Amino acid sequence: MALHAQLPTLQSHDAPAPATCALRACAKGTRVTVVDLECSGDEACRLRALGFCEGTSISVIDDRDAMVLDVRGTRLALGSALTAGITVQPAPARA
Repeated sequence: MALHAQLPTLQSHDAPAPATCALRACAKGTRVTVVDLECSGDEACRLRALGFCEGTSISVIDDRDAMVLDVRGTRLALGSALTAGITVQPAPARA
């Protein structure tokens, strides 16, 4: 049997990956998953130390000038310049 016959293939009916956007574009009440941190190395290091890293689910508590976010049970306030560089995607619905 040929090796390629054993490998799974992607079918056209497979669901596409969810769309991504900047965290800044998310509204109050939105739950998202962090995909990428596009900020300075120092800022990214500090965010990761606070538990705000790729793969983390967060909720937008407030979306005014500084966004208030729920990150692993802790509230963080981040400015608009920083949230504009954070890429997120919609989080899966909770069961």
